[in-house]
Amino acid sequence: MRKLMIVLVSLAFTMGYGQDENTNAVDTNNNILGALATYGPDGINVGGSSLIRNPPKPIDGTVYLFDGWNNNAVLETSKNQKFRLRNINFNAKRNVFESQIVGTDSIFTFDFTNIEKISVKNRVFKNVYSPVDGGYRVFEVVAETADFEIYKDYTIDIREGNPNPLLARANDKYIMRDSYYVKKGKSFKKFKLKKSDILKVAGKKSEELEKYAKDNNLSFKNERDLRKIASYYATL
Repeated sequence: MRKLMIVLVSLAFTMGYGQDENTNAVDTNNNILGALATYGPDGINVGGSSLIRNPPKPIDGTVYLFDGWNNNAVLETSKNQKFRLRNINFNAKRNVFESQIVGTDSIFTFDFTNIEKISVKNRVFKNVYSPVDGGYRVFEVVAETADFEIYKDYTIDIREGNPNPLLARANDKYIMRDSYYVKKGKSFKKFKLKKSDILKVAGKKSEELEKYAKDNNLSFKNERDLRKIASYYATL
């Protein structure tokens, strides 16, 4: 713990320094990534760097969930250690979080083996075992209670380009898709955000949940409203 405190204090100092210096100053986010690469006395890591490799031909669209890289995030490790980052994005094609290593042609890829969760713009992401995929995937947590969880999965398709100039889509294009899953007990299945399905998951508490949503003008199809409904569910 003392070692971690020293790292965090050092990072806080470099943050203040970097804001006033020119672009040659050490980037704060790079320092944090360095600490994350080998944090703790056991040398447990939460990721590593690799070179950016562009596709052989241009592809329109993006594989990233957020617009740009300037996103504030909090990473919480499996040992309850927290790190703040200001340069992060989610690569839906690779199903990983990445951070640009400023001043290089490399990116830092986060390994969820020792990560409990990553929160970006008040949106929480966790690594969850998916029987559908036969392995772990990073999902966004839409709603979480003691009885059930609702997750959102992001994937990437590629729409092939067409040389026909009338179609104006000569290049291939990344298309981001999303789908929902519900986990309840040992059950893990695809799910739709609709009132009837959510009330079915709520079981005996469905009537109270329906009344709460109606009284507060909340929609079961809206993720933000659903989080409020799930918070109320936890009080019942």
